[in-house]
Amino acid sequence: MPKLIIVGSGITGLITALKYSGDVIILEKNKIVANNSKASLWSIIPPLCSNHREDCEKGMRFYEEICEKYGIYCKKTHILRVSSKKIGGKIVDRKEIRGLEPQLNIEEAEFFENGLFVEGDELFSILETEFNIKSNSEVTDILVKDNEIKSLLTSKGEVKGEFYIFATGYLTPKLFSKLGIEVNLFKGHLIITKKTSLNGILIVNDRIAVEGKKLYLNGDSKQNSSMTIDYDEISKTINEIGRVLKIDTTNLEIRVGFRSVSKDREPIVKKIYSNAILITGYRFGFALAPVLAEKAIQMIKYGH
Repeated sequence: MPKLIIVGSGITGLITALKYSGDVIILEKNKIVANNSKASLWSIIPPLCSNHREDCEKGMRFYEEICEKYGIYCKKTHILRVSSKKIGGKIVDRKEIRGLEPQLNIEEAEFFENGLFVEGDELFSILETEFNIKSNSEVTDILVKDNEIKSLLTSKGEVKGEFYIFATGYLTPKLFSKLGIEVNLFKGHLIITKKTSLNGILIVNDRIAVEGKKLYLNGDSKQNSSMTIDYDEISKTINEIGRVLKIDTTNLEIRVGFRSVSKDREPIVKKIYSNAILITGYRFGFALAPVLAEKAIQMIKYGH
């Protein structure tokens, strides 16, 4: 297999490297690898994947295999969703809910049986040791001749490969706006607090809670590129989930992350030069990363 340069060490970049059976170098702008992906909820919720439900289920199977192979904590579990807008789940009453989640104070919810949670920090800690990741290597220029990338100029010098995959996430607009590729940055927060014995995945009016080593809360998503914490959104998430589940708010950890969402909200896996592919654009990037990575590798192998 030809030498592959991957730009971006988030979940999509790491899984692409994992699936690629060849020489790989990963370039990462930040000193802290996968900064953006570490603000994800690390869950797959197929009922929210719309027309990509089958791909989300493929992603679930991939993560289950990875968790088993590397000893990473993950759990396949039920989903309880509380909202006036139903999406086709089985309606369960208080008694059934208490059988699943004794501590929840809910009269009625939608029930789905096929959610998956992966302990994200464990996943990244293991995958980061598998590959040659050059941190603090920001791409400053892309040298192209006759529609072929000849090399990348980075803050640590010139890098050459035979193929290039850009899993650049929130840096995509900066790098590729001149190619007519438009993505919008959507900001969200991951809230981390003490465990509360939540068994499954809980969704309350589109705010989400799931438990691994700690309790993780998420769900806000607004078009915004500021790294500052939006405490109004933090309060909304805590208040929504807090209506049905007791949350310890004494010592919260808050992470800010961004999703690069295409104009039509569909994932982008596109050949942008004869030897370069861009992967981005989907708001549930963690869920679809295994599928999108596989598509990009097939494009390298077969040219389409």
